[in-house]
Amino acid sequence: MKALIVDDVEMNRELLAIFLEGRATSVVAESGEEALQLVEDALGADAYFDLICMDISMPGMDGHEALKKIREVEAASGCARAIVFMVTGSSSPDDMFDALINGGCDDYLTKPLMQQSFNELLAKHGLC
Repeated sequence: MKALIVDDVEMNRELLAIFLEGRATSVVAESGEEALQLVEDALGADAYFDLICMDISMPGMDGHEALKKIREVEAASGCARAIVFMVTGSSSPDDMFDALINGGCDDYLTKPLMQQSFNELLAKHGLC
């Protein structure tokens, strides 16, 4: 499995990489802009991501906007959609609704992250 971890906080990126250790090759991005570029590059190399873990609150392009653009790139390329987990400190119903209903994410995880909850989502989406 190939995973993209997008978060502006290094500790959060490292924690998710540890959670995925032994199960995925992880690539990290610090911003929505960087994530979008990595997605476009991966599509061009025919080495797309199986999983994207995306923070919502980031400077510049936030997770909602980045995911919208990623879904547009996927649709234009005709490739299979990556499974996307929004991984955020926000438990706001508005953020959850935007991500799950309007944004095209597949699941929503709130911080602080717990290994067991993350593993359950991987299993739910057939990624482990």
